[in-house]
Amino acid sequence: MPGPAADEVDSPFRDWGARGFAALTVFLILIVFLPWAAWLGTARADEVTAYADTARDWAWWLAIAVPVAVLVALVRGATVDAFLERSRCQIADLPSRVFVLGLALLLAGVTMVLSGVLFSHNPHLVDSIAQLFQARIIGKGGLTAPAPHEREFFGASHLVEHNGRWFSQYPPGHPALLTLGLLVGAPWIVNPLFSAGTLVLVYAIARRLLGEGSAKLAALLYLFSPFVLFMSASYMNHVTTGFFLGLAMYAALRVDGAGGVGWPVTLGLALGAAATIRPLESAAWAGALGLWILVRRGWRAAFIAGGACLISVAVLFIYNDLTTGHPLRFGYTLLWGPGHGLGFHSDPWGEPFTPVKSFANTALDLQRLNVFLFGWPFPSLIFLFAALALAAADRRVRSTSGLLAALLVAAPVAYFFYWHRDNYLGPRFLYPSLIPALLLTVGGIAGLDARVGRWRSAFRLTLLAGLAAGVALNLPRSAGVVAGRMPGMKLHPEVEAQRLGMSEALVFVKVGWGNRLVARMWGWGVSASEAERTYRVVDGCRLQRALDETDSLVAAGRDSAEAQRLLRIRLRTWRDMQLPVVQGLLPDPTVRVDTASAIADCCYQETVWDGTGFTLYGTLVWRNDPWLRGGIVYARAVGPVRNRRLMARYPDCQYYVYAPLSAAAGAPPVLRRIEYGAVRSPVPRGSGAPNAEDEG
Repeated sequence: MPGPAADEVDSPFRDWGARGFAALTVFLILIVFLPWAAWLGTARADEVTAYADTARDWAWWLAIAVPVAVLVALVRGATVDAFLERSRCQIADLPSRVFVLGLALLLAGVTMVLSGVLFSHNPHLVDSIAQLFQARIIGKGGLTAPAPHEREFFGASHLVEHNGRWFSQYPPGHPALLTLGLLVGAPWIVNPLFSAGTLVLVYAIARRLLGEGSAKLAALLYLFSPFVLFMSASYMNHVTTGFFLGLAMYAALRVDGAGGVGWPVTLGLALGAAATIRPLESAAWAGALGLWILVRRGWRAAFIAGGACLISVAVLFIYNDLTTGHPLRFGYTLLWGPGHGLGFHSDPWGEPFTPVKSFANTALDLQRLNVFLFGWPFPSLIFLFAALALAAADRRVRSTSGLLAALLVAAPVAYFFYWHRDNYLGPRFLYPSLIPALLLTVGGIAGLDARVGRWRSAFRLTLLAGLAAGVALNLPRSAGVVAGRMPGMKLHPEVEAQRLGMSEALVFVKVGWGNRLVARMWGWGVSASEAERTYRVVDGCRLQRALDETDSLVAAGRDSAEAQRLLRIRLRTWRDMQLPVVQGLLPDPTVRVDTASAIADCCYQETVWDGTGFTLYGTLVWRNDPWLRGGIVYARAVGPVRNRRLMARYPDCQYYVYAPLSAAAGAPPVLRRIEYGAVRSPVPRGSGAPNAEDEG
């Protein structure tokens, strides 16, 4: 990026554009570097400590690296400049097509390997599990499947049951793409391939906005971003959304005023495709790109793009109508109620969502992006801030930076009104901001490189040392952390099942007491939101007794609808009472305990059962045929009597329990054969039965 002429440089306060960029720069710096989430109480203590340690490491690294780079530049500046210039020329001389396609293939290969190394080719979050389950439904030619009568055995988070059918709460776009992977027996290749496509788009966008050299740098930064690598190795729908948003951005840049329809149509279809995956952030991008097209290319191009987008979004509306019963009702709100919607209110878990909490969430997300985007030994967003500051001072770069800045803040602004955040593999709700953040970073690097004058050698040495440290040191360390998480989600019981020669089998998965309690509430028709809110504030033993008493009422001849009504009244009363409970005291640490009350014998038996070890059911949900009509069927073990009832519905199956043989940390679950008629027949310890009896 060449240096500006004197008449092209503005005071930061000379016009509204300069003022806007200056204000945005200062605002983002204050948001990112000040510990708002800690001050406002929304960040976990361990995360506050980790960020403080990271900031200290940044300071130490810069305190060492910058003086060393300056010293080397002063002593051997000419040699360094010559070496760096030769390296730059060698990269510039590589054929562009070979360069970018080579990087794309490398990214696809690396992330496919990481999918196995980090995640064992399994989905690890309930979001992706539910979408992979939906992909299995679509792969069978349907949009929904008949819901099981026995919800306590088969229900799972984020699966909707409506009008006798069940399906995922998510829009259909990502599950439809995962279906393509299922057809070839490898759904884990979908995200790596789409991420490779996004790399090509990043290069193409950067080439049009910043030039050939900057485009190659952008492709390299995308390739080595830990946020990109880890997310692309997962099943998360942010990756496919990112591809279509990148395609929309590229198409917008290709739209001209000559009246062609191809690129406006591509723009609209790409935004619509993104909306069938993640509607909120896609709508935010549609607003930013639509306004840019309207101002820069006129109403005709904007009208064509909007029409194409509506045609594409119509697929989403039709899907909603066929699944939830209304074009504008999403599976989220059908499952969780109005608390899942946008705005400030009580969230589905009963917690108040306020503007202050949202501000803290947004600040925490941006702070995480500053760490996880590149994993450098200095702040990842430092050159982004430089690019925005340069745009405030230099009108020549303001147009390009204006579009990038609008797209950068589009998702954070949209999600300001959404209640949920988490930090899975990075600040995933800011994944759509990755492309503009990366391009602004490249622009900031190029802009500073053109302006540092005699300190250019030191600047380049510091930058290259940071890039090398990020790739060689921080990236492997982060990969090790990710690989060590959630071992219970890396299970592959189908391998053991094949070894045992299993074909038609009903497998009871031994889960923790908390999971059994929530599943039993589902079985009695308690909504997902009501069950979650109850579980978070009510003593587990109180829940156990209430559910047992409800079962006894129906067994004694009481109308089941009346029993359900009485149960829900009791649950609502207990939620309103807000009795003091604690967690972390039992083998299942999520179960809440009223320490002022003695534990009943039935509850003690549940803790003894858990004490022999348990595993997770969620990771096995997607392995079931959604119709539950053959092959190996995985069911949650909820107790001897109920389990025998389910066994009677599968009379031609073999029966197994899937559970650890001990409660030791990391003990892997194993498959053990059980018999239907052995009411008091011992089974292997830890296989899922209270007191190590019955079939669990």
